[in-house]
This record gives sequence, C-alpha cells and structure tokens, in this order.
Amino acid sequence: MSILLITDTQLGMALKNIKFGRWTEKALSWKNDLDPSEKELKNLDKFLKFAKEHNPDFIVHTGDIVNEIDKPNDLSSYKHLTDNLPYKINHVPGNHDVGIDSDKLSTEGLSFYRKNFGDDFYNFKWKEFELFFLNSSIFTNYDNKDIYLEQINFIKKTLQKFSSSKRIILFMHHPPYINEKDILDSHEELIYSKDLSYWTFEENINSEFFELFNDHKLEYIFTGHLHINLETSFHETKIITTSALGLPLGEDPSGYRIIDYKDGELSYKFYEI
Repeated sequence: MSILLITDTQLGMALKNIKFGRWTEKALSWKNDLDPSEKELKNLDKFLKFAKEHNPDFIVHTGDIVNEIDKPNDLSSYKHLTDNLPYKINHVPGNHDVGIDSDKLSTEGLSFYRKNFGDDFYNFKWKEFELFFLNSSIFTNYDNKDIYLEQINFIKKTLQKFSSSKRIILFMHHPPYINEKDILDSHEELIYSKDLSYWTFEENINSEFFELFNDHKLEYIFTGHLHINLETSFHETKIITTSALGLPLGEDPSGYRIIDYKDGELSYKFYEI
C-alpha cells in the first residue's frame, strides 16, 4: 500500500542553466558527462522502470513537469516516456507548468496544463485518507479573483462532505509555509537567493489557506518547488518537500519519495535515483 512521489522533472531546466542560468555550475556537475536533457530523461526513465517493479497504488507528480511550456519537445519527451505506464500519474501543476513567465500564472498557461494533464485541482479517497490535489500557483497569484475563488470554493464544498475526524493529505507544488529554523542551517543560500514569498505563500494567503482546514485533520502536505528535501510544520500539519527528480538545487541528490501506509500509520522516505 504505497504512493510513489516525484517532483520537478522540469525537462529543459538543466540545459537552460548550463547556457545562461544562475545554477550553471551545479548543472554542469550534475549532468555527469551526459547531455543535460539526456540526464533529465535518464532519471525519469530510471524512475519509471522502478515504478513498474514496485507496484504502487499510484504515482504523484507535484509539479514543474517541464521548464518552459512553449518548448513542445520537452512535453513530447515527457509524454513519450509516461504515456504507456501501467500506473496512473496524478499530476498537479508547478509554476513552470501554468505560464510562459514562471512567476505569473496565466489563462493560457492553465489551458496548456489542463489540455495536457487534466484538472489542476481535484480529490479522491485513499485508504482512510481524503487526498486533495491543488494548484498552488493560484495561491501565489491570488490577484486573479475568479480563478482564486474557484479553487477556494472547491475546497470548502468538498470539506463539507467530511466529518472533522477525516484524515486529509494535500499534494501541491509550493510549500505554503516554511519555518525558518528548519531550513537556515543547510539551505540558507537557496532560500535567500529569492524572497521567501517566492518559495511559499504570502502570510495573509497562508493564513487563509490553513483556515480552510481548521475543522478537519490536515495531517500532511507533500510538495516540491524547492529542489531539496525539507520537513517543516505549521501547527499540527507536517509539510514534506521532496528533492527534484531533475536538477537538484541544494545538497540533496535527485530522487523520489515512497509514501507507505500500514496499520493506520503513514511513513515517507526519500530515495536517490
């Protein structure tokens, strides 16, 4: 009884950084004498072969599937490897999947994502949990009120169906919150290369987000976006971020996470690819 989780395959990122990105030195070291795009696809292919042997209940991809949505070859490469997989991949969009400018969600970007990967927010039951799959870029681009309220209302209406004892797990791209004490020792350079609001929700949105779940047992949030492994928490909710299957940005290697369920308990462990 397990879920396999990957994030930030971000096809095209390594090549772009080698040419003119701020992570050029890391990308050069990571590709290990391979073409950078070949290295990204090799990691994805190795994971998919493992998935076939592991026999999971399903796979989750927490976003940044490709680096640039206007590069059709990267999308084609991803679909070529994943289309015939015998297990369903439940995707959620990353910021790079919903806009030409990865900092700005757009209606064109949403259309791209929905056309190629389906709904950008949805839910279903797994074991004794209700799983929510959310578009976190909506929370970081909250100025589009129609799009913002559409997802907020979905969450509210869905939660009304459950008692307060219902156990809930969320999957989305951005961590809504990071406790600085959990990250400063090992990843200060990464986080402060950009304002903290780039990596998380702004304080007012974070408060509104968690208030939605005040009367329910929001136990876990699994995310990507940081390209590192990190565990933090907001009150009683654990927030677990997984390093990229593609180019990592911290000291953690590329890899994937296995989420296991046994005897009412959830466990989660990261594995290097």
